[in-house]
Order: sequence, then structure tokens, then C-alpha cells
Amino acid sequence: MLALLAIIGCSPDFANVDGVQIATLTVAPGSLTLDTTPAGGIQQQFQAVAQLMNGDVVNLQTVDWSLSNASAGTIDSTGLFTASSTNGGVTWVTARFDSVDATSDVTLIYSDIHNDAGVDTTLFDPTETTGQALWTYPTDGVNFPRNTPGIDFQWADVGQSAVRLHFRSEVTDITIYTTGTSFTADEATWASIAGTNAGGTVTVDLSLAVGGQVLTADPLTLNVNRMDGQGTIYYWSTSVQGIMKVPYGGTPTEYLTVANTGHCVGCHVVRGDYIAYSYDGGNGGMGITKLSDNSTVLGYNTDQIGNFKSFSPDGKYLLATYAGSLMLYDGVTGAFLNEVATGGNATHVDWSPDGTRVALVFTDGGGCDWSFTGGQIAVMDVVGDGQFGTPTVIYDPPDPYNAYYPAWSPDGDWLAFNVSTQDAYDDSDATLYVINGDGGTPIALAKANATTDITNSWPHWGPLPDDDVLWLAFSSKRAYGNIVSGAPQIWVTGFDPAQAALGLDPTWPAFWLPGQDPAQNNHIPVWTKG
Repeated sequence: MLALLAIIGCSPDFANVDGVQIATLTVAPGSLTLDTTPAGGIQQQFQAVAQLMNGDVVNLQTVDWSLSNASAGTIDSTGLFTASSTNGGVTWVTARFDSVDATSDVTLIYSDIHNDAGVDTTLFDPTETTGQALWTYPTDGVNFPRNTPGIDFQWADVGQSAVRLHFRSEVTDITIYTTGTSFTADEATWASIAGTNAGGTVTVDLSLAVGGQVLTADPLTLNVNRMDGQGTIYYWSTSVQGIMKVPYGGTPTEYLTVANTGHCVGCHVVRGDYIAYSYDGGNGGMGITKLSDNSTVLGYNTDQIGNFKSFSPDGKYLLATYAGSLMLYDGVTGAFLNEVATGGNATHVDWSPDGTRVALVFTDGGGCDWSFTGGQIAVMDVVGDGQFGTPTVIYDPPDPYNAYYPAWSPDGDWLAFNVSTQDAYDDSDATLYVINGDGGTPIALAKANATTDITNSWPHWGPLPDDDVLWLAFSSKRAYGNIVSGAPQIWVTGFDPAQAALGLDPTWPAFWLPGQDPAQNNHIPVWTKG
């Protein structure tokens, strides 16, 4: 697209050449596409062309040149553009003369071929048989933050001797030759794929050379969110008997586990500078740790008990449930304040991010805080400093369903929760739903759920991003390609509030949270800002 800027009037402030006013300024060439490779060296000379009011056309020499996307390349003072040798991209080339601007746009396609395995590429010469069910991970249509570490692409073993992957988009043309049943790009290659295509999509083609034939899967579409994933995820691993900590995109480390506390630690909640948790399983003592210095606020063997907990947004208070009762604690010291009247058997509490409401679950009174039937989602108002109104049920599921684990979205509009036909504890048929915080018709998160009987459990939201897409983490026993099947691991799905407002499934297919130990059993992914 060639951008033109017309100059009108006869004020001496308007740009001119040798006293003659400029009528239009253009950048030549106009819209164009360039190819670049790791070898680099691709260049294009641009020229600023002025048409004067007297009809003369002049190539301007003294022009300020700039690019809108510095990662696409560089441009010097003469208008010579040099393409990046590491990635593609789209950029505007802008020429500024005096007070006048004009632009041209460049689409840069980054092309590369990786064949570190020394594959005989002629194995892919035969006619391809398309539409094969070969992919095992990820799921077509997945959406992930741009700083998500390299995805491990996985496919079926059908006796292939060689594999070809082709990543393509408006700005990417990368071919990978490999063997085996998986491929994870190195950091530089993944940056060329994910970082360059942030805010867009990438198509991935898969072809397997099998006994003189070429089998080709239906292509995958990857949605790369334009923003990074933020914050830190604290999840409970029964394998280490405690809480793991992972900055989004980073490597998980043990945080509060039996190895450094002497006790199993779990059922945790985080807000601000504090994490509250339970020692030694259900009905165990409650602990609180200050995150900034890892100091213990409430240690082991105190009288405070809380199975499910939630801090107020300012950290002043902590609500906790025990044996169907809801109790209020001081959020900084852990001191007990008073019991909160709810009018029923309450559990699974979550304080809204604006501090005005609290979600909880009413049970039928049987079982315990973590194992019950007849669960209903309720909301109660915060009516004063440490004061609460009467809870109102916003979702009472039909028999034999059980609703539980409500969690407020970071914008305060939605409650994610679980539904199952079992007793709320490790339910195989647990599925994810969302409902407006004011009530209404629940929406099944079908794309995130994927299928039934894979224990999609305990959803928690990521922090509010500077974007239209929210993120929701949960645990699931679904298969992670060829690597994990049947063990609970942490998964993440994107959530589009605009779709939810229309009553439509607002999710994308979920992706496996990178960095986990596939041998561990992981649950309760509490996702915080810090």
C-alpha cells in the first residue's frame, strides 16, 4: 500500500523545495514483499519522492528514515533497508521531510531449512496421501501467549523413517526434517516462529515418509497471542508433597514441600505478598508464609484450621472453611477474628478481585469440605469492613450434578467452576464451566474440556492481561501427546470474554504448561501477578 500525503494551502510553514511547495510526498517502492534467510544481506533501496506544486517531481536526499518494527531490519540515512537475518515481520518504512510524512509497507518472509538429522529429503518425493490422523499434540486451533516456551510437537509412530514439518504464515517459511515422534524447536527457531507471528496464526504441516509412501496430516493452526503470559503459577504436586513455583515461561522449582517444611503442604491460595496453605492434608493446620522473604507468619501446629481459603484483595483478611463453617482471619497475622454466618454448609470460597463479593459453595451437609454432593454455587456481598451479606445461590445444578471450585476471573465478571456427578474429590467426569458473577445460564467450556472422563479440575485464572484474551489454568488427566497419559498435569486455555457474553464457548483447545515433570501428579494451579 503506497501512502500519499497531500499538502494544501500556501502558508510558508508548509514543506517546500527551493521555495516551491510540496503537493504530495510518496515513498517508492510502495507495498512489497521481501524474502530473507539466516544468511541475511537482503537489501532494498527506498526513495522519498516529492511532487511540487509547479508539477516538478524531485527525489529528496535529506530525509529522516524510520521503521515501525525494528525487529524486521534496519534502515540507514539514505533509505537503504537491510532485512533481519533471524525472523520475518511486517514494518512500515517512513520518510519524513520537514513536517511531511509518507510511508510504504514491507512484508518480510523468513525462510529456513533445518536438517540436523541428515534426512534424505528425496524420501518426500512420492505423491502425498493427505488427511491422515497423525498429530497427538498440540490440538488444532490452540491459542498460547507469545512467550510460551517451545511447544513439543508430537505425532503417531506409524513406522516412519523420516519426518518433515513445515511452519508457514505470512512472514514465516521454515521447514524441519527430523526422525522419531516429536520435535521441539531450539530457542532461536521458536522465537522466529512464535515471536514473529505474535497476534496472528501459524500453520504447521506434517509429513511422514513410510516405506516408499508419504503420509500427510491435516495441518494444525496455532494462534499466537500478541502478549506475553505474566505472573507466577504455584501448583500442588502430590509427588513432592508440596507446592511447586514456576514463573510463566520459566522452570518449576520446589517451593513449600515436605523436603523443606517437614510436612505435606497443599490446598493453597496466594494474593499479594502472602501464601496460605494447609499442612498434612484435609483438616490439617493452616500455615501462612510471606513470599517476599519466605518468613513464616503462621507455622505448623497452631490452632488455626482452614481447608479452603481466600485472601481479600488488599490482603487484610483471609476467609477459610472448616467442617462446613466459614471463618474470618487476619490476613497478615493469621489471627482468628470471627465465624461468618452463611445459613448453610459452606466450602470452596473465593474473594472477588474488586473485594465486593465472595463466591462459595453450599453443600448438602454430608461428607466434608472436600468431598460432598449437592454442591451449589453462591455469591455473597461484602457489606462492610469484614462484614458480609446473606449468600445468594446463582447456580443449583440438576440432579445428579454437583457444582464446586468457583473462581473469579481477574476482571470480576465471571466465575469458572467444576461440575461432575460424583463427590467433588478427584472426580473422573469433572468438567469446566463458567457463569456470569450475577448468575444466568452456565456455559460449558467445551474446547478446553476436550472430552469427558479426564478429570478437568480446579480452574484458576491468570492475572488480568493487557489484551482481550484471559487465561485459565486447571489440572487434567488427559494425554499429553505420547508422553503422559492418565496422570494429572497442569493445562492452560485461552478465554474470550466477548464470546462468553454471547453465551458461546469462549475457550480454545488447552495446552500443556511447559516445564512440568511428566512423572509428577500436579493440581491446583494458583496463578498470581508476582
